[in-house]
Amino acid sequence: MRRIGVILGILALSFLAATVSSSSVWLTYRDTVDVTSGTADISATFWHNQTTTQTYRNVTLPCQVGELSTSATKFAIKANGGDITYDLSVNGVTIKSSQSVTDGNWDNTTLANMITAGVSTSDTYLNFTFSVSANTNIIKIVVSADDAELTDTWISNNIVIKEKDVTEPEVGTGSTTSFWTVNDSINISNNLGYTLSDVNLTLSYPSHRISQPSDYVVVSSVPRSSAVTYVQYQKYAPYVYKVKDESSGDSHKVIVYIKTRELLTNCVDWTINPEDEVYDGAFDNLDTSTLTVKYNNVEKDFTVNDDGTITIEDFTVREQYTLNKFVFTWTTAPAEVVPTEVPWYEQTYFGIQAWMLIAIAIFLIAILIAARR
Repeated sequence: MRRIGVILGILALSFLAATVSSSSVWLTYRDTVDVTSGTADISATFWHNQTTTQTYRNVTLPCQVGELSTSATKFAIKANGGDITYDLSVNGVTIKSSQSVTDGNWDNTTLANMITAGVSTSDTYLNFTFSVSANTNIIKIVVSADDAELTDTWISNNIVIKEKDVTEPEVGTGSTTSFWTVNDSINISNNLGYTLSDVNLTLSYPSHRISQPSDYVVVSSVPRSSAVTYVQYQKYAPYVYKVKDESSGDSHKVIVYIKTRELLTNCVDWTINPEDEVYDGAFDNLDTSTLTVKYNNVEKDFTVNDDGTITIEDFTVREQYTLNKFVFTWTTAPAEVVPTEVPWYEQTYFGIQAWMLIAIAIFLIAILIAARR
């Protein structure tokens, strides 16, 4: 019995998951905003003290080396307790070899020096390799940038956009008569090992958007994990694209095609007012008591409202309108034939109309009267 209960519970949860509205889940298949470019500020410091053996410090960048500050970005080493010599290479390029530093002094190598030595400005990392003759040292690596342009690769790999419906899309009677509101989340992941600040992202919107609240968003800080920001706007909803009336006599068949600018799954509603002009009278003789609705050859449930409209809920629409085919069929009872009352003089008796019997009677009476005279 317990096993049956568990199975029923799993089935119930599965059904619930299948029927969850798009207004309660974040979707990744939608036509959302897109991040076309972005900038960020970088201020990261890495310390290596008392280094003697060959040491590596790899700093992955969200931008190219050429976007960094050439003066603030640097490798600095201090002789702290005795004279030292050190070797330094960056991105495989030798920068310093047996460089001497007297006790108490700093030796600074800026990014400008590194680029002059041959480090490529198009690299997206700084790989420092260094060794020191004695452990009497303090090493400070600084990476700095203001409004560094993020690479397309970094944006593509680290920004995911999802969408949730604020209102449900409803089928309109024209291409611009109906819209719905969406909320897009811009999720930024950061596995660089340091914080990005003042992240400014330029946005583009889908072509069927109505409103465009902002061309960009700013995230003040993206820590060493993730951050998220949101943008809410409106898009044109699906609409009635084509209506075909194939009714004949008392048998009625109306085909309606729905068109959409994007795939919408299990979330579209449609309230049909038979009197709307778009249907051109195709539903004038609608009899909901015999009505059957099929969507792409599958029977579809519907609700008849008190005002005579019909509502169909939570169906999927695809960008190719021929895949959004509704067929409405119903029958109407033949018109009642009201018998026409026959005038008394046209009624028949023994197969002879009344007026003729009267005429015969009058004729016979006239003969009798003439005979008596």
